[in-house]
Amino acid sequence: MRTSTGTPDTESPGAGAVASPSLRELTDEIATEKATAVDAGRPAAVSAQHERGRLTARERIDRLLDSGTFVEVGQLARPTGDARLMRDIDAPADGVVVGRGRVDDRPVVVVSYDFTVLGGSMGHVNDEKFSRARQIALRDGVPLVVFAEGAGARINERMGSTTIRGHERFSDLSLLSGWVPIVCGVSGPAFAGHANLVALSDFCVMVKGSALGLAGPRLVEAATGERVTAEEMGGSTLHAEVLGSVELEVGDEDAMMDAIRTYLGYFPGNAGKDVPRAAYQSQDGERLPDTMLRLVPDNPNTAYDMRRLVRLVFDDDSVLEIKPRFARNVVTSLARLGGRPVGVIANNPMFLAGSLDTPASDKMARFINICDAFGLPIVFLADVPGYLVGSAAERTNLVRHSMRPLWELGQSTVPILTVVIRKAYGLAYHTMGGAEFHPELLVCWPSAQVSPMGADGAVNVIYGRHDHVPADVRDEVTAEFRDLERPIHAARRVKIDDILDPRDTRGTLIDTLCFVQSASHVSGHWRPPKKRGVSPV
Repeated sequence: MRTSTGTPDTESPGAGAVASPSLRELTDEIATEKATAVDAGRPAAVSAQHERGRLTARERIDRLLDSGTFVEVGQLARPTGDARLMRDIDAPADGVVVGRGRVDDRPVVVVSYDFTVLGGSMGHVNDEKFSRARQIALRDGVPLVVFAEGAGARINERMGSTTIRGHERFSDLSLLSGWVPIVCGVSGPAFAGHANLVALSDFCVMVKGSALGLAGPRLVEAATGERVTAEEMGGSTLHAEVLGSVELEVGDEDAMMDAIRTYLGYFPGNAGKDVPRAAYQSQDGERLPDTMLRLVPDNPNTAYDMRRLVRLVFDDDSVLEIKPRFARNVVTSLARLGGRPVGVIANNPMFLAGSLDTPASDKMARFINICDAFGLPIVFLADVPGYLVGSAAERTNLVRHSMRPLWELGQSTVPILTVVIRKAYGLAYHTMGGAEFHPELLVCWPSAQVSPMGADGAVNVIYGRHDHVPADVRDEVTAEFRDLERPIHAARRVKIDDILDPRDTRGTLIDTLCFVQSASHVSGHWRPPKKRGVSPV
């Protein structure tokens, strides 16, 4: 009987045996295959993308993330080759680059579709990689950043009934919504499935000249016979100015990266964490300059620059306006007060006198929803003469859309702080953080005019166009109504917290936020144990 001595077996393989590759050889083999997926291994594809004036999928990740922090997932992915039209087709990383990284030293998951690989199309293995990214974001509670570029599904391998069970993209994104920030960047064509990702994101930046739509030009022509360019179908300016389906249009991809980094800086990694506070050196009293006393014209019908007021009230260089060119009658911005991120909603007297309409209502409602989801207090700066009325306005379904921001306020749990700058009339006043939503702070400037409607309009409603009512009677009633609009009457009956010296606006807002320790709370009435509310739209 032979006894083992523990000596390693160093005997050579027998005659005819095939030697197993060494670990070094196996490692080198994998490294060689990985090299075919990176930009350095694909110079022709990279050059073609640059000729289009766009960065590659990997360059976008490098521009966004902190240097050296990217850890890739699925670099060795390739199409399965099951479909006849996909056999012998080379698709490095299967057309999407996925992984973890850090933005300003905070973790994110990033997904970057590669237009140089089969036009950025979405195949089966490609979808598995995106699914993995969603799982990581959901489990770890970190933001998801997607760079969308492509024409949607890879039809070569997606035909047939077996596609009836998909990759749970939409259900996953619905679960992620409100749990982690979802951000999308578009710098080329983004149609079909790529457009779906934009629509399910919280914040989308489009580079000027890019395009977005549910169907691309080739599909539209095949289905309808209509010939249309990508720009005509859904150019960035259309989406940023007319439709409001994206938050920003920027000049180039570097500006897109800056916007994404800035946006993420206002939000926690997930809804279970506190908002990130910036370092801030408190100023004694936080009193604003006398400029504040000259900002609002004495004539209540004269417009002024509300954006300037916002810049003065909030921390220096902290304001990021959301959808600045859509529904310009209302200004929605992310900003900081004493280093703390907040949402800001302000009427803009420079457009439609600051009155509200369907586009403004939709813009406000979505913004309230996002702020509430991630615990950002909302500051309202109200100067609103009412809702824009008339037959044209009614045909935009104003009846229902006007209720969207009110419904979102009723659902919200974050602190609300409301400052009435000038006009606050009727339903529109309630939309601007009115008293029935139990704001933490409800104050007026001395210039405020608060009433169910303006004095002139009220007199016309009461007396109509009747000539028999003497002009002096109309003038007397109008003057009385105007006096009743003054905030002193509300202050004397404790209907508001105070009438502020405009120069104290910033300090009062900061002091109030200091008392609100929790990122979110529920104020007001008892709430029933229901599953969810039903949106009016």
